Amino acid sequence: METALPIELTPEFASVADGLRRLGTTRAEWVAVVRSTNDSRESQTEILSWKEKLRAAGITLEGDELERLLLTYAVQESLPLVASLPVHGQVKILMQKEMQAYTKPGSGSQLLSGTNAFVTACKIATLRRFASGPLDWVISGIPRSWIPRIPLHEIPQALLYIAKQFRGLKPAFYIHVAPAPRNRSLVIPKEVRKAYYRMARSLELQPQMKGILCASWFHDPVMLRETPHLASLNEPYLEHGGRILTTLGAAPPDSGFLQYNPERRKLYETGQLKPRITLAMWPREAAIGWAARHPELEN
Repeated sequence: METALPIELTPEFASVADGLRRLGTTRAEWVAVVRSTNDSRESQTEILSWKEKLRAAGITLEGDELERLLLTYAVQESLPLVASLPVHGQVKILMQKEMQAYTKPGSGSQLLSGTNAFVTACKIATLRRFASGPLDWVISGIPRSWIPRIPLHEIPQALLYIAKQFRGLKPAFYIHVAPAPRNRSLVIPKEVRKAYYRMARSLELQPQMKGILCASWFHDPVMLRETPHLASLNEPYLEHGGRILTTLGAAPPDSGFLQYNPERRKLYETGQLKPRITLAMWPREAAIGWAARHPELEN
């Protein structure tokens, strides 16, 4: 039996909700599919199936009406929990703002199933991903499968750092670039520092976390020279007690370094530019200590 309070739906959503009910699905199932959506396309199979059945039943789906309806019900369950999350206050505000935007038809980017934007929205809507400004984080760690990807001669030193300085493989805050439009402020150093500050303050509230980490092409020293406008992304690891630890192999062409830059694409296609996924780590104590020294980033 469905016990959650009813949601007053917009006309765009109401017809989709009626169609889903006629398919024999329940609100609990709608929320469950959002909770189970992850980076694999297989996790979204049910949503894609519902979409096909709704269209076959004559319901017009011109955009992301179905996805936003599902997100609306997930957000209804999650929003009351945001206030008690062990995260910095500004993270709570950003989470609430992001989640509320999902419930508005035609708002912002399309959140279509099968896209990264929809997966990100599902994770935020179900409190699995956290907004910190131009950067987000998830609770994760270093998979053991990464260890064989480290250059052989660097493995002993890397493992020693992970064990002694980071104090383990997991759990940790794993960084992702935020979705649009929040990612636009990646080129504003103060906004990037504020994002790191909010993460570090959130670490204080979660004593089990080892620290902050990221594996990306923008931590590759070669790419740092190519993208100086992203230098602030590397400050914690180069200047504030973290470390650019090791490489994990070639960066795939769809990882973002080719976007909006035809010259870089040309260099890549001719073999003159070979970005590497590079692991950067910021131990808990170093991050918290840095945040304590920068109270100006609080507001």
